[in-house]
Amino acid sequence: MIDTVIQVVHVASSIILILIILVQIGKGASMSNLFGGGSSEAVFSGAGGDVFMKKLTIVFAAVFMLTSLGLTVISSRSSIKTVMDKVPQAAPPAGVGVGLEEKAPAVEVPVPSEEKPAKPAKPFDVD
Repeated sequence: MIDTVIQVVHVASSIILILIILVQIGKGASMSNLFGGGSSEAVFSGAGGDVFMKKLTIVFAAVFMLTSLGLTVISSRSSIKTVMDKVPQAAPPAGVGVGLEEKAPAVEVPVPSEEKPAKPAKPFDVD
């Protein structure tokens, strides 16, 4: 339950963080700087929106980092390590594997003979 809530907050904060970063205007990217009037921007513009967006970015970045750490801790403590651990183990059908030692046919193992192996052939001489 808590895992699902943290995942939803994590995804929402990541999407909001991406949008906030894309909305922000970079340093020197306004119209007045386009034509060389960079110094006039500081005099005539208010920095209220920029400060708010920077603080909002810091808040959502902190939320993103905390949810990332929380999900890591939760996943390391879970007992399920692989996807296959979630699959229920089915019992073998009745009669399978029962009494195999009684019904197995006898296998004759060949006994090695005591004859010596043949000597290897000599290679041909090419002159």
